[in-house]
Amino acid sequence: MVSPAADKSYEVQFLELLKLEIPQAEQSVWLDGVHLEVTDGLARVIVPSAPQMEVLRSRWERPIREILRQILPGNSLGFSLEFGLEFTGQSRPADHAAPKELAAMPSPGTATGHPSSSHSENSREALQLRSGFTFDTFIPGPSNHLAHAAAHAVAESPGVAYNPFFIHGSVGLGKTHLLHAIAHQLLAQGHRNIIVTSCASFTNEFIAALSNQKIDQFRHRYRTADALLIDDIQFLSDKERTQEEFFHTFNDIYNREQQIVLTSDAPPKDIAGVSDRLVSRFRLGLVVQLEAPEMETRISILKRKLMLRDLYLEPEVIELIASRISDNVRELEGAVLRIESMVRHEGMEANCTNVQNALHEIFGQETRKLDLGTIEEAVCKYYSVTVEDLRSSRRSRSIVLPRQVSMYLGRQLTGCSLGEIGKHFGGRDHTTVMHSIDKIRGMILKDAVLQRDLETVEASLLR
Repeated sequence: MVSPAADKSYEVQFLELLKLEIPQAEQSVWLDGVHLEVTDGLARVIVPSAPQMEVLRSRWERPIREILRQILPGNSLGFSLEFGLEFTGQSRPADHAAPKELAAMPSPGTATGHPSSSHSENSREALQLRSGFTFDTFIPGPSNHLAHAAAHAVAESPGVAYNPFFIHGSVGLGKTHLLHAIAHQLLAQGHRNIIVTSCASFTNEFIAALSNQKIDQFRHRYRTADALLIDDIQFLSDKERTQEEFFHTFNDIYNREQQIVLTSDAPPKDIAGVSDRLVSRFRLGLVVQLEAPEMETRISILKRKLMLRDLYLEPEVIELIASRISDNVRELEGAVLRIESMVRHEGMEANCTNVQNALHEIFGQETRKLDLGTIEEAVCKYYSVTVEDLRSSRRSRSIVLPRQVSMYLGRQLTGCSLGEIGKHFGGRDHTTVMHSIDKIRGMILKDAVLQRDLETVEASLLR
């Protein structure tokens, strides 16, 4: 246990170093009310609002981790980082319902009602669900339609529709939003014994239970859950003992036909350091991918966020923001908060010039914008084929390889969805595009010539 004095010292160092990472004009927006707690191997960044938490997590998690490595004992070896919300002036049921040995390790998003407690109702507060993460506030579009529809089905028929339900995708695309939306609906339907947690919190609780000889309580709590929803399951990687525990937890819940929902930044087969038997269980139900939202979806998301904050922007300004931020919904939230600060606190007009400058402050100068046509031309030139060849139905290797390379680079270097890439290359469907991307991704691990070709084409595009 870290002493309160030491804890305060770490906080001062932490905030001073973090200020060096955040532009001075934004420090009052993102760091106001932020605190650091260090307890029993867990470093918690405490923030007073959900938008602040999302922006800190999406934009500065890496420098935050580096700062903690610098200032914590033993270079923070063994420390796990959690972001949490501090609800001032409000009791926190989680702190009272959790077993004593876990109370020192609060874990945001974790349900803390113990099955043996009499009439221990899991309310939204006890679960610490994010109030804004519901189905009503999720903006569906072509890039997330399947995941959104499947999440609805899971929430309406838990343990029946798709079990387990595995959502994967890059950072900031809505995995956690759907996870919490399912939990909100389960609660609304009267389900009570629900656990919503992160993989890091599951690991920390397991270690604490072992250390305090409370493993039976831990197992009872998790294995008797009516629904288990775990965020960022990829953090099981290389944790053999925790994987063993989770394997048995998974089996108990699955065999009782209760719902399991998991999120990850990668599909099951691509999570390194996870046992084959767990991967096979992750794939028992439905595995869906969240992709980067298309332009129209990004504009809809921005309009919703602006409406919630009672802000109005001209259509051309909204389009400017949506064009600048193509692959991370959290960054759209950050842009809206920055513009709100610019308008309300700095008295500046939200015109295209001022907004462009604000976006440069947050995300840096925009690099040369690549589109599918530019990539297509570069690949055609390198492989001596025509645009018509790439868009045709011809299947000869001399055409198929450049076509697959174009699709791979289109996915890597633009914010285009699989559907948009397929439409550009002759109206192919998203499964064909995914097959092409996976094919190239696998080949470059073994084919040095192809790897060199890709590097050459990419270098010409980025000059």
